[in-house]
Amino acid sequence: MHDMKKNIRRIFWLYFAMFLVVVIYLGNFILIESATMINSTFNPRLNRNDFTIKRGYIFDAHGNILAKSIREGNLFSRLYPHGNEFAHTVGFIGLTKSGVEAGYNFMLDNLDFEIIQRIRREFIDGTPLQGDNVHLTIELPMQSLAAESLRGIRGGIAAIEPGTGRIIAMASSPDFDPNNIGGIWGDLVADKENSPLLNRAAQGLYPPGSIFKIITADAILNHMENYEDFYVECAGIAHFDGESLQCFDARPHGRINLSDAMKYSCNIFFATAIMEIGHDKLMESARNMGFNASLPFDLEFVISRFSMDESADIGEIMLTSIGQGRTLVTPLHMALVTAAVANDGIMPEPFVVERITSHTGRVKWERGRRQAALGTQIFTIPDNASKIGEMLVEVVEGGTGTPARVAGITVAGKTGTAENPAGDAHGWFIAFAPAENPEIALAILTENTGGTRRALEIARDMLTAYFE
Repeated sequence: MHDMKKNIRRIFWLYFAMFLVVVIYLGNFILIESATMINSTFNPRLNRNDFTIKRGYIFDAHGNILAKSIREGNLFSRLYPHGNEFAHTVGFIGLTKSGVEAGYNFMLDNLDFEIIQRIRREFIDGTPLQGDNVHLTIELPMQSLAAESLRGIRGGIAAIEPGTGRIIAMASSPDFDPNNIGGIWGDLVADKENSPLLNRAAQGLYPPGSIFKIITADAILNHMENYEDFYVECAGIAHFDGESLQCFDARPHGRINLSDAMKYSCNIFFATAIMEIGHDKLMESARNMGFNASLPFDLEFVISRFSMDESADIGEIMLTSIGQGRTLVTPLHMALVTAAVANDGIMPEPFVVERITSHTGRVKWERGRRQAALGTQIFTIPDNASKIGEMLVEVVEGGTGTPARVAGITVAGKTGTAENPAGDAHGWFIAFAPAENPEIALAILTENTGGTRRALEIARDMLTAYFE
């Protein structure tokens, strides 16, 4: 009898444990994983549209309408007042969805007080069913300027508020008119050369060129105690165990230290310094900076890649230290690294949605100050961020970044020319300003422009407009 009761208790606790596992699994699925599942591209419901619902508005940071639904008979269609400018961020509805339209699809179609809305539509005054509204962090004037700056070239721009991670602007070119997505879909998909559907700011992977020297400089500061006294004699070209490397136009920089090497973008200094401390130290800094790791971002993105490992030969080490080789980055990621330099070494979590409201204006969710200030300390020695920031000021004041100077504003920045085996070099410029109290950080990539001139001009225009 005693053994039977003991067995019953064991069976009870076994079933209780199994029940508890099911409860925990369902709780995780409902509370944590539900948003991911709802908006997954593998979810067939994402591509189903209920055109009897008046889908919610999408607003910019100041209440400008970026997307709305208009009635056509008994159904609704989507209208994008600013067309191409928000094609990749706001996205579109068609055979599929993209951008905010995809990422926040459930909210935009969600019916607040659904029963009341249905009763009102069917039995009172015929008011259409209305979804929730999504309010973005993006500022229309900056987005318009970014999109216009890329007109006629391929490229991507990401502008961010360093202390919070708010996306101020995110543009990609070539773009398209989301108002006519059905009519041009076939052409967009078929255009493999320009890939207009690709959001280059968050999904385009490019060699970083010399903007990667921020990461290389962090490795040097971390592991070279006498970095201020470490000088390299730059003759414009150098040889490392049979591998040769040259600076831009093979121009010699003379006897040069880390600060001047950043200012004039001396390839030979950075390669020599990494050979001195060991390439494992560069690998460490790259990991800390978020390479090969996911980002907590609202929209679709790709992960920046750092491929060098312990077995790398001299040629790969040399190229990787100056942002060439197999390293690939997105403008969004480099904007975040730049924001970390401006933000005492803390990389903010980027976000593009500020709040969700019902069709009556009731706030249903809002990103609080604490949530907006989330970030990761990516500089293991936080003081390195301020040291690198000071170097970046010198880049703009008297180095390779002087075309990006803005009257009355101290700009910190870094140029980068990324060699491209498929054509002309890509141009990069990353920056933050004002250097003493940063309000904006940005990364600009222009494809096949042969250098940094266009990226520098865009940065100057965007910073001027922002502070005006």
